[in-house]
Amino acid sequence: MEISINFEQLESAALKMGAPSRHIGLSASLEQLSEIDSGLGEGLILGEDLELSEVENTHNLLSYKGRQIMLYIPEQRSHIEEVINNGKIAQARRLHVAECGTIEDMRNKGFFERYQVTNDISGSYPVMGHQHYRGEVIKGKAELGICKNCLRILNYKGYADLKGEAKDKVFLELNLAELFESYSSYFKHYPTQKKSIGSYTKDWELVSANYRQQQNYTCEQCGVALSSHKRLLHTHHINGVKTDNAVNNLKALCADCHTKQPNHDHMYVSHEDSLLINQLRREQHKFDCSEYSDVIQYADSALKGLLLKCQTYRLPTPELGICIKHGNELVSIDLAWPRKKFAVVIEHTQLAPLKALGWDVWLASDGLANFYAMQKYIR
Repeated sequence: MEISINFEQLESAALKMGAPSRHIGLSASLEQLSEIDSGLGEGLILGEDLELSEVENTHNLLSYKGRQIMLYIPEQRSHIEEVINNGKIAQARRLHVAECGTIEDMRNKGFFERYQVTNDISGSYPVMGHQHYRGEVIKGKAELGICKNCLRILNYKGYADLKGEAKDKVFLELNLAELFESYSSYFKHYPTQKKSIGSYTKDWELVSANYRQQQNYTCEQCGVALSSHKRLLHTHHINGVKTDNAVNNLKALCADCHTKQPNHDHMYVSHEDSLLINQLRREQHKFDCSEYSDVIQYADSALKGLLLKCQTYRLPTPELGICIKHGNELVSIDLAWPRKKFAVVIEHTQLAPLKALGWDVWLASDGLANFYAMQKYIR
């Protein structure tokens, strides 16, 4: 029997609350999706639960069935006690998030140790090891660090070009939820955090709708007007307490500004929505991207590593929010250097139409991997 379910009323209520509109493709059953996510949350074993060939390279990031993942070896050998005490010591085995030399070597040799595959972003992971002088197996949890080669490949927070204490700070203070959120535009699914982020009051839908209307559906941070795209305007609790609906604790923020607030790494904004917001900002003259600090503030966070590289090497600043007409459609560009007719994009689907219009176009991940070749198009 075919069952028809209409979610229009539910979606309408969600949009009134300021929730982002998201398309969820049901190419897999809900049971399959739940099984994949629960498995990754608990940890899958490479070679048993999945094969190395199923671990994909998505824009230099490791992924499995549309989900960003990490690989690590729980076995920490004789250093287990020290690792449990401090998972970032030099002797600790690291979390791999990118297609680094270790992963490439493993692929080439077709040999891999008992890696755990996970998308748990809590920061604490099961480890074990043998304490030889006592002849016992020790198990526990450790806050493991990210592989430094992975950080270099991604140029996460400018890691590749930093020195000394600044470089160490990125490694030591890295927040996995923030890292995953930074690259969420590349993936269809975002890991669910186990920690509670609180609950709203029963009248929150009405409070939010009234407040955004009072602000004329305008973002109070960047100034973009969203009366024609109300779903992209959210109501933010300034102090983080979701039951405190006092007017002086509320702030109307576009989805992009909202997700970039402190402790909001649980939020997801689609790549399409980020492009649309920047298109509107440009049309409304709401930003000046003459400085890299401004470009980085407004660009999709997945582009930050490349932008920091461009800034370090003093390349001309790109423009945001540019759309090019291709037939009856508009093609949005993530980063554009119009005078050079050069563009950097996130999605593969953006490549062909721009190339057909005579633009030189690179994927952001290719720009990072081949930066010295890319910069010749810009200078």
